[in-house]
Amino acid sequence: MRLEAHILPLIAHLPLWARRRSLRAVWRLAVLSGRLPRLEVDRTLRDVLRVSRGEAARLAREIIYQDWIAIAEWAALTRRSVAAIRRDSESIVFDGASVLARVARGGRPVILAPIHMGCYALPFARIMHDHFARRRMLILRAREDRHEETQAMRRVSEIGIDMRFLNVAEKQNYVDAVKFAKAGSVIVMFVDLPASYGGPMPVKLFGKPIQLAMGIGSLARLTEATVVPIAVHSSVSGDVVRVGDPFESYAKGPEEKYRIATLVRRHIEDSIRDAPEHWHLWPRFDEFLDYQSEYEAAS
Repeated sequence: MRLEAHILPLIAHLPLWARRRSLRAVWRLAVLSGRLPRLEVDRTLRDVLRVSRGEAARLAREIIYQDWIAIAEWAALTRRSVAAIRRDSESIVFDGASVLARVARGGRPVILAPIHMGCYALPFARIMHDHFARRRMLILRAREDRHEETQAMRRVSEIGIDMRFLNVAEKQNYVDAVKFAKAGSVIVMFVDLPASYGGPMPVKLFGKPIQLAMGIGSLARLTEATVVPIAVHSSVSGDVVRVGDPFESYAKGPEEKYRIATLVRRHIEDSIRDAPEHWHLWPRFDEFLDYQSEYEAAS
């Protein structure tokens, strides 16, 4: 059952609560009828999270629902009216809003450090509205923009939030990101990316040797920014934004890289442990694995 072909046009215009419940009903029907798409992640879930076969199968089914939510929310941003989008944003709950308020009052450059969980566009817009009004948000990425995401960003701008993607695959754009941050833009840098994205750093995630792309430390140092870890949990009832403890980076060298990597690893692990089915990168987990470290440990 492909959500885009059968359901999306019917539910994208609905209020957030109705979208989520409608999708859940369709998801339950697909489970019962045996028509739910299958992700080949059960073995990864069992191996990484140390869960039973039954629990891994349940999580794999829930991951499909999370994927459907993500698709529906991007579509809703392009189909809902501006007033309706504002109403949807009012349902977002923050666990740690006082941290964001304190960081905003500090007046320093800010880097938000989310992981790939939940539906982030509307929560990010709400963060900007509540705490960083009249500032621009730049979401760093290393791939080309998707058409529906670009359209969604344009709609967000219609509610008064300047939120854009910045492709940092080219070095000059990374330099521009540093300049924009120092000039007041809020930078968003996803921190749960494999080593192929640059700046590899070996860590252990749930006891598994992996390598993370660790550009957040150098970006924080160059911009003198406060880094705020966040994770968005999206469910039938709505979105919850969990805000972690802020940190900064001033020093160079291996000890500082290890300190930042430890903070990031803990942020990723704690967020996934809270709601493993909400993490969108389970199908790509093999890209994170540090096979050399695994081989040496086994030898």
